[in-house]
Amino acid sequence: MTFWEFDIQFGDFILDIAILNMLLIVGVLCRWRISFFQKYLIPSSLIAGFLGLILGPELLKILNFQTDRMGLYLYHLLAILFISIGLQKTQKKKTRGALHVGFLFVMSYLVQICIGIGSMLFIAYLINPDIVPAIGMLLPLGYGMGPGLAYSIGYSWEVEYGVAGAGSVGLTISAVGFLIAYFAGMTIVNRGIRRGKSTLLASPKELNRATLTGLVTDENPASAGSLRFHGSSIEPLTFHLGLIGLIYLLTYFVTTGLDMLLRSVGVNEQVAILWAFHFLIANLIAVATAKFLRKEGNDNLIDPGLNQRLTGLFTDYLIVAAIMAISLRVAWDYAGPILLMCIPGAIVTGFMLKALTYRVFDEHQFERFTGVFGEMTGTLASGLALVRVTDPEFNTPIAQDLGLGSGMAFILGFPLFVIINMPFVFFEGQLYGYWIVIGICLAYILIILFIWKLFGLKLHQRISNTDL
Repeated sequence: MTFWEFDIQFGDFILDIAILNMLLIVGVLCRWRISFFQKYLIPSSLIAGFLGLILGPELLKILNFQTDRMGLYLYHLLAILFISIGLQKTQKKKTRGALHVGFLFVMSYLVQICIGIGSMLFIAYLINPDIVPAIGMLLPLGYGMGPGLAYSIGYSWEVEYGVAGAGSVGLTISAVGFLIAYFAGMTIVNRGIRRGKSTLLASPKELNRATLTGLVTDENPASAGSLRFHGSSIEPLTFHLGLIGLIYLLTYFVTTGLDMLLRSVGVNEQVAILWAFHFLIANLIAVATAKFLRKEGNDNLIDPGLNQRLTGLFTDYLIVAAIMAISLRVAWDYAGPILLMCIPGAIVTGFMLKALTYRVFDEHQFERFTGVFGEMTGTLASGLALVRVTDPEFNTPIAQDLGLGSGMAFILGFPLFVIINMPFVFFEGQLYGYWIVIGICLAYILIILFIWKLFGLKLHQRISNTDL
């Protein structure tokens, strides 16, 4: 519960927000004016985060902020982001493509866990017996699930099990994943387009100016949302922020109640893990709230446009804070282990996703592969950015499948949140416990493949020319 007891001056909070905003504006200008960032479609928030890391207290010491405070913002932004996601109205129609994408995501998580743990066991047996192999399980959290989750769970391991620097390691893995998603992803996209792999785009030069610069100059830009409330009563954006704030307050009360319950039954060791997963509680309360409002005939209270803009807002701030929360000292100490799992993790993930994507889908195989690769090394935003290169107007269902597939993966991959804590909870951190976790993941892979087969996995198809 450390992040709820963090001692911070209000003036420091205001200055931190001002610094984040300044960096975001500079990031926008860099994307708008510098061709290097345009070539790889690096988002402004990612530019801002790395710029803050360089100018921060551990390098140039120009900006005065604390990484611990950035971690505090990251922790709360994660839950707020999941509330916004939970309030979003999802499409009822679940396409077969989205189901396949969900299975692809879960397969990636499981394979990345095996690679991460395997890499750390290699180090533990042959190089450094003092290393905690649990940091290998941060690979799928940092790659496919995002920096907020990687930090939240890693930090809970620091508090409860003494895994030094686990939160910062998770953030560093996420940062590496972002770089791989955009630099390797765009390299794959550009090479594939030149080789005629894209069914939608004949040349990288066909990208429109808005996609490259990030600035939309159309005379009639798309609307951000609808005004569902009259200005004489309340600003619509104020209502949406208020609803999110109310749900977060309920999240705090519910989590506090569960905390008291765990302590009353004598399982105090699980309290830190409970608070690390408070974003799940927040998401469930948000989903229940949205369903209740719509069931009562108040469907128009939550505007999809405004809520989507808030989701983007929280995502931008989360990415900036995540990069700036990295401890460079910890990252340097773990540089070898991080690279040992991140590089093979990216390579294996890429080849596996390519193979499965080309076997599962009959059309737009190249575009689908680049999208899932971007998301399984970066985030959903990374995957959508790569898809947008070959499908600028989102005329295909690929982008929709990525979004819906994430929800599918969340359901299928929920047991992973239990698996990643097993070495501590059941095996007291002993090395044999990690081998058991690898065995469980391999068994789960077989189960997923069997279930996937029932949904029509076409194993008879052959892989065509390679794209990597």
